[in-house]
Amino acid sequence: MNTRTPATQLYKAVGPHADDITTVASELARRGWAEANAGNISIRLSEGPILGSMLVKRANTRMRDLARNPTEGLCLLTFGAGDRSYSVVPKGTQPSTELPTHVAVHDMLARFRHHDRVVVHTHPTALIGLTHRCPDHKKLVRLLLSACTEAPILLQDRLTAVPFLPPGTSSLGRATANALERYSAVVWPGHGIVAVGRTAASALDLVELTEKAAQIALSIGSHAGLSPAQQKVCRKAARLE
Repeated sequence: MNTRTPATQLYKAVGPHADDITTVASELARRGWAEANAGNISIRLSEGPILGSMLVKRANTRMRDLARNPTEGLCLLTFGAGDRSYSVVPKGTQPSTELPTHVAVHDMLARFRHHDRVVVHTHPTALIGLTHRCPDHKKLVRLLLSACTEAPILLQDRLTAVPFLPPGTSSLGRATANALERYSAVVWPGHGIVAVGRTAASALDLVELTEKAAQIALSIGSHAGLSPAQQKVCRKAARLE
């Protein structure tokens, strides 16, 4: 008989991931990319090509509070076989309003990219500003990749963007999951970015790189960044190192 209480069940689920969550949540809050209760993190716990169970930030939870106490800032969702119904621990808690995206992305990752288990969504300031200055999402990615030498090396074929879609909707979740079948980070115009990785720290790496590229793109304004030829040279040099 299973004698574990819900509190113990949640504590044991969070335990192996606590340091990773604490570090990343703290950084997101410190950098101002998770204002008030903005941003969310989820971790898929199940093995194999099933959605199974996941940890996700609770609704109305501040990222700075999640950093101080991951167990109290997360809830544990367990999904039924073959559908999207779920039970939640602690009972009665509400997961993030961006749950449709986390579910859609984890469902895709479980089937096609099972090593990537963490989804991080946050609101980098310069990146959001750049999406308003450059509303064409395809041009936006080209602009980011041309910002500095690191961008074409580390973000090429890893970063994309989707057109504007309403926050918290299943349509945004589907578009994001479809994009992440090929890429590892997706810009949401006027909203922020979603990145995936084996850990929250590796997902944060992609967010940091994208935000730095956005800061540079904003600072140079209409001036050209790296040309396609220069970007190609950067990628070639990186492969030779």
